[in-house]
Amino acid sequence: MATTFITLVNDTLRRLNEVELTTTDFSTASGFRAQVKDAINSSIQEISQKEFEFPFNFTAGSLTLVVGQQEYSLPSDFKIADWDSFRINYDADNNYSARSLKLIDYDTFIKRFFERDSEADTGDYDQPIYIYRTLDNKVGFTPRPDATYSVSYSYFAFATDLSASTDTMSVPDAFKHVVIDGALYHCFMFRDNTQQAAVVRQRFEDGVDRMRTLLINRFTDVRDTRVSRLINVPHGNA
Repeated sequence: MATTFITLVNDTLRRLNEVELTTTDFSTASGFRAQVKDAINSSIQEISQKEFEFPFNFTAGSLTLVVGQQEYSLPSDFKIADWDSFRINYDADNNYSARSLKLIDYDTFIKRFFERDSEADTGDYDQPIYIYRTLDNKVGFTPRPDATYSVSYSYFAFATDLSASTDTMSVPDAFKHVVIDGALYHCFMFRDNTQQAAVVRQRFEDGVDRMRTLLINRFTDVRDTRVSRLINVPHGNA
């Protein structure tokens, strides 16, 4: 069973000899206990950003293409795409076959297809063959769609901040202690206890290294093949 936000917060508070929160006062927590809630989220975000390939960050995405629209926004939690995974889905009702979409770079799109796609001639609309990443981190399709198509793809996502007491973390329960060590680091720094902060920081870093070993590096051949197909997309201030 996935670990809830309130469990993570209270486990951290106990280690700091602080009064635990209840489900009643969780949402209105203030002072240091509110700081602990923030520290949990900071720890989870840092784990997520230290290694984009953690499998618990891997998720499925989908888009609905509409006639004539060429470029589409990606999810707000989008970090890294497996661009080889983009495909038009089979649609029996409209007699659309499944098709894998080929990635081209933006310069290739500009040189080969931009002029054609910029014209208002709907006769050039067709089932897309290629995808490209725009300069503002959208995904584009060429030719422009001539119909409504369902597109699926896979990507690695940024962690979503926990909010409600019953929210559950994406990190596997087996590594709950790593999340708590990361949170303790932020709490000790908040209290200007740099000595204890250094101790738990090292535990946190060691824990993340063990996560890499157990969740990623055991399958290095698969990992190397997959990484060659991934392209990073910046996320806000990350």
